[in-house]
Amino acid sequence: MVESTKYQIYQDRFLYFLWGYLTLGCAVAHYVSGYVLSYAHPYRVWMLMALGGVAHFVYLGRRKKHSKVKSYMGRVMAGIWGGMGIAIILVLFKAFTIGWEIAYPIFMILYGTASYATAMALKYRILMIGGIASSICGFIAFSQPFQYQLILLMVAVLTSYIIPAHLMKAKIPNN
Repeated sequence: MVESTKYQIYQDRFLYFLWGYLTLGCAVAHYVSGYVLSYAHPYRVWMLMALGGVAHFVYLGRRKKHSKVKSYMGRVMAGIWGGMGIAIILVLFKAFTIGWEIAYPIFMILYGTASYATAMALKYRILMIGGIASSICGFIAFSQPFQYQLILLMVAVLTSYIIPAHLMKAKIPNN
C-alpha cells in the first residue's frame, strides 16, 4: 500500500514542482522588485498563485478521470494536503488583519508540517528533512523583517517542495 502511494506521489510530483517553483518565482520577483528595484507594489506578483490554483484543479480533474480506486494512503495524503490548503486559504483571508509579517511564517510552518506528515507516512527521508527545514524557516521568520522572510520562504520551498520532488525516484509497485 505504501509503495503504490509512493508511486502515485511520484507521478503527482508535478504538484510539488508547480507550487514549489511558482512560490519560489513569486518570492524572488517580490524580493527583487521590492528591495532591489524599489517597485511600489511588489506584492502584486503573488496574484500569479491564482493561476497555480487553476492549474492544480485542472490537473486533479484530469487525474480523477483516469483513477478508478482511491487507497487508504491516498486518502491520507489528500487529507494532509487538503487540510494544509484550507489552512493557507484561511490565513490568506486573515493576513490583511494580522499582517503579512505574521502570515508568511505561518505559511512556511504549514508547508513544513504537511511535508513532514507526508514524509512520515511514506517513509521518505528527504521530504522529512525538508519539512523540518521549512518549519524552522517559519519559526526564524517570526523574528525577521519582511525582506528576510522572503529569503527564508525561498529556502523553505526549495527544501520542502523542489529538492524532494527532484530527488523522488519512480518506484513501481509490485502488484
